[in-house]
Amino acid sequence: MTGNQDLLIRPPTHEALWPKDLFEKGIGWVIVARFKSAGQRVEAGVFLVDVFCLGVKLAFYESGDRPDYLERIRGHYQSEFPMVAVAPWCARKLVEQAAEYARGLGFAPHPDYKKAARVFGGLRVAQCAQHFSFGREGKPYYCRGPRETEEQARRIVWQLESSRGPGNCDYVVALGNAEDISRAIE
Repeated sequence: MTGNQDLLIRPPTHEALWPKDLFEKGIGWVIVARFKSAGQRVEAGVFLVDVFCLGVKLAFYESGDRPDYLERIRGHYQSEFPMVAVAPWCARKLVEQAAEYARGLGFAPHPDYKKAARVFGGLRVAQCAQHFSFGREGKPYYCRGPRETEEQARRIVWQLESSRGPGNCDYVVALGNAEDISRAIE
């Protein structure tokens, strides 16, 4: 078998998905899966990415067999959120650049980011020609999430104004209980 034929039948080592409206909504789940053992074992990094401000808000790592991944992880997220397949190296580039953008604003990625990022092994961001823009209309934009307390929202706004200066960032912070905000968003 020639080298070219071998490439044609070799199974993919990774796959990646993200919401088709990620850059309109500003936040969404990015899934990067790495296939091992001829594709029968799967390691998945799942990242909640805020491209407008906070970078990697949540991250977790999962490992299991292919049917478990297809049903419990990929199937779940695709059924809940309209997702599209993307080049895995572009997904890595997006997640890493979002984390770096947020670090520049003073926000660290989720504590499990490093563990979840282990699925990036073998993916070279240099392969991704896509350019990503962070923030909204040239500025960081924070919108309080349904699970963020009022105190957390105040600290985020304070950090934004401290790092960028008043007027150099935008934010929407609904006051009240997180449960009330969650119901209002739905």
